[in-house]
Amino acid sequence: MAISKKNKLRPNVCMLVYNAKGQLFLGERYNRKGHWQFPQGGVEPGRSRRDTVIRELREEIGAPKRALGKIVKLKATHAYLWNKIPGYARGKWVGQRQTFWLVKFTGSDRDINLATSSDQEFRSWRWCSVTTVRRIAAKERLSGYKAALEEFVDLKRRGGL
Repeated sequence: MAISKKNKLRPNVCMLVYNAKGQLFLGERYNRKGHWQFPQGGVEPGRSRRDTVIRELREEIGAPKRALGKIVKLKATHAYLWNKIPGYARGKWVGQRQTFWLVKFTGSDRDINLATSSDQEFRSWRWCSVTTVRRIAAKERLSGYKAALEEFVDLKRRGGL
């Protein structure tokens, strides 16, 4: 199935959360051992993407709003179709259209709590260099992450973080 105007894509935000050392947060999916990815989530009707970034980081990594610093929307986007449409999406969407957000994590590692929701997303997490992200992130995610990672590296190089 090709992406077309007829095939609706769910609006989604994907967050590159970085710490004071310039490392990125990667989480290992709760239900898929070895599947490492950035936090992400769907945008609910009537909610802004920025509000969704904050909500998803609270739900997925337990980060309180006070632990989140600067939030910047990146230029990178990625659209993709699901291999298998999830139950909640049947009849609504066939895939997702992601925007990428850079979020400075100003808290401590103790502010990260993966078990804040009954629908826990991640089983474990780690701070990673860009090289490590490219090595361990789930292969099907990397093509979508490429442009966002390049923006992050460029901002970091120019001192824009």
